[in-house]
Amino acid sequence: MSTKKPKNGISRLLQIAGKEKRLLILSAILAIIHVLLTVIPYVLIYDVIKAMLAPPVDTALIVSYIYKAVFAMIAAYGLLYVSGVASHIAAFNILYELRKQMAEKLGRLPIGFINQTNSGALKKIMADDVERVENFIAHSIPDFVKGIALPVVTLTYLFTVNWMLALSSCLPIILLAVFMPVLFSKSRNSVLNDYHHALESMNSGIVEFVRAMPVIKIFGHTADSFASYSGSVYRFRDMVIEYIRTSSPGYGVFISFISNASLPVLALGFYLYFNAGLSPAVFFLFLILGAGYIRPLFALSSISTQISLINHGVKRLDSILFSQEQETTGEQELTSDFSIDFEAVSFSYDDQVLVLNGVNFSVPQGSITALVGPSGSGKSTAAQLVSRFWDVKYGRILIGKQDIRELKPEELMKHVSFVFQDSFMFQQTIFENIRMGMDRTEKEIIEAAKAAQCHRFIKQLPNGYQTLWGANGIHLSGGEQQRIQLARAILKDAPILILDEATAFSDPENEYLIQQAFNKLISNKTVIVIAHRLSTITSCDQIVVMDQGRVTGIGLHEELLHDCTLYQKMWNAHTRAKEFSLSAGTAERQATKIQNTHL
Repeated sequence: MSTKKPKNGISRLLQIAGKEKRLLILSAILAIIHVLLTVIPYVLIYDVIKAMLAPPVDTALIVSYIYKAVFAMIAAYGLLYVSGVASHIAAFNILYELRKQMAEKLGRLPIGFINQTNSGALKKIMADDVERVENFIAHSIPDFVKGIALPVVTLTYLFTVNWMLALSSCLPIILLAVFMPVLFSKSRNSVLNDYHHALESMNSGIVEFVRAMPVIKIFGHTADSFASYSGSVYRFRDMVIEYIRTSSPGYGVFISFISNASLPVLALGFYLYFNAGLSPAVFFLFLILGAGYIRPLFALSSISTQISLINHGVKRLDSILFSQEQETTGEQELTSDFSIDFEAVSFSYDDQVLVLNGVNFSVPQGSITALVGPSGSGKSTAAQLVSRFWDVKYGRILIGKQDIRELKPEELMKHVSFVFQDSFMFQQTIFENIRMGMDRTEKEIIEAAKAAQCHRFIKQLPNGYQTLWGANGIHLSGGEQQRIQLARAILKDAPILILDEATAFSDPENEYLIQQAFNKLISNKTVIVIAHRLSTITSCDQIVVMDQGRVTGIGLHEELLHDCTLYQKMWNAHTRAKEFSLSAGTAERQATKIQNTHL
């Protein structure tokens, strides 16, 4: 996908349509022919009335007119059906291609882009905005063509019959020409932009609320107490109410006038009938046809709003489709050297504040290096850069003395495993959740599960490894999910392993089991461990202390206790936390209770 600036409006929709343009053009042509055929019965009725008002009445001629009118109506709606089929086929093909493009594009973007992008916003873009494009193409394009073609065809014919009455029939068109700029005004576009932001915020709040529901229920709170959710819902409600309040008066006047568009024709028609000898047949024709062509204008008024919504939605689609992709031009392959070197690495998420600033350290092959430091010191960022979640701004990261940007992307992914503190499970069987598409046998998967200390609880599930996780299936605890994630990493058996707080939310029993799995996982691998519990990394081959994006100390545990002030403070805080006891507080509360009893 090119990164050049995309088009806007209808031209962008046609660009999205791509090879489906032929079907859309066919749909439009059939809609125009449909319009021509729907006008014919009214013209024939006009001829019938003229024939009946001019005796002697030719019955055979009138019957032939009626047959032609019936045939024209049948043909018209047959063509409208085919037009709708063509637009729907095109719409569904575009929907498929658009979502396919989105999925492929997300696969080419840096992994960090996915991690940082709001899940609610992604859901809205990939589901709601794409669906709205499909709905517009399938339904609104034929309506749009009819809304333009019917007035043009009808008025052209009416001007050949009576130009004065035709002019009075044009008043709704003139009103629409005045009203349309209001629909597309900058202030309205700003409101629609706010609408999309509010909807994305609400989607995100809903996702967070669902995830946090167990905690909310534990503390006995309601949805109103979850500010991220309730606030976004109320903001969206207030925004919609304000939009309706400001737009309703003008829209009401517009609809009222359009609904009574026959009044100008009626008034002028009576005047011409009594003063200028207007024939009843002409008067009747204008009362039916002169006001009948107005109905498609209702569709145009709603289509204008849809176009505005779609334009804003497409801009959000394009914000992903035209995002800068990660460079994938590397062609180098890794050999047997899996050491890691950071050379003057600097990185910023927003091109302003440096999260890493001139970071230098090396991880020898087959060694275990721990990254420690206060929150926000850059530990996780440094680890993510090894897997190219993002690319460094300055400096370089080497694996086996090769810049990771010069490696084939699949080569890097094949040799690096990343175990997150947050586990992710697919709505699939436990077997497939471990296999993750890797070409491995059932025996290898079971061996990986045993090494990850999860074979026992999997066998206790209703269908063992074939038990479906999620939705209507089985849900696992956080510690059990972490062990599934470790089984994936053991099965992959990559020579480089990055552990990002993988036991952060585990209970003591699960942490013990996970530590046992680690012993199997890290054997003979180059390992980077991110940890807050310093007692778990005292035996590491090397500890890198980070603070505010810089390296402030490198060495063994004993060396850092002697040489690094920050590490000393962190270790002292850690040991004090381990000595913390609730006994003093409990004794104090018991004494207070006894005192109150005596009182």
